[in-house]
Amino acid sequence: MDHYVAVFNRAQSQSGTTGDDLQLPAWGEAEWRTLFGVTTPRPFKASEVVIQRGVADRALYFVAAGSLEVGVSYVDGVSISPIAKIAAGSVIGEQSFFDGQPRSANVWAVTDGELLCLTAEQFHALSADEPRLARDLLFALGRILSLRLRNTTVRIRR
Repeated sequence: MDHYVAVFNRAQSQSGTTGDDLQLPAWGEAEWRTLFGVTTPRPFKASEVVIQRGVADRALYFVAAGSLEVGVSYVDGVSISPIAKIAAGSVIGEQSFFDGQPRSANVWAVTDGELLCLTAEQFHALSADEPRLARDLLFALGRILSLRLRNTTVRIRR
């Protein structure tokens, strides 16, 4: 658990406010431990697809180790183009976590690593026990979602 806390604290301190890392500056070790205590670790191997477009899954994944790419498949169904890189200290799956819709993109592993899975049910239990932590987490996720939307808008305008 200490390793997970160190990863997210390091990512937060290195990127400032411009990256899509999980920013929770008021959190100390106890808050991170509480959050990670309700998650389920999920290791992954390089080249593994960890999220598949179109699949119904409302879980949120914290990237504890490794690096991932987010991409889209083209009409031929074979070509895949990366649109974002995700490093340890960030999250994936936030869009479906919020809206309950099927996954909108594929996410695959570039390196071996580990995700920490937070299901909607686990989040609801956390929010009942620790409403302040749940609120802080939701605002941090909203920030990441907003940044990713802005980056997509910039790409479309080009």
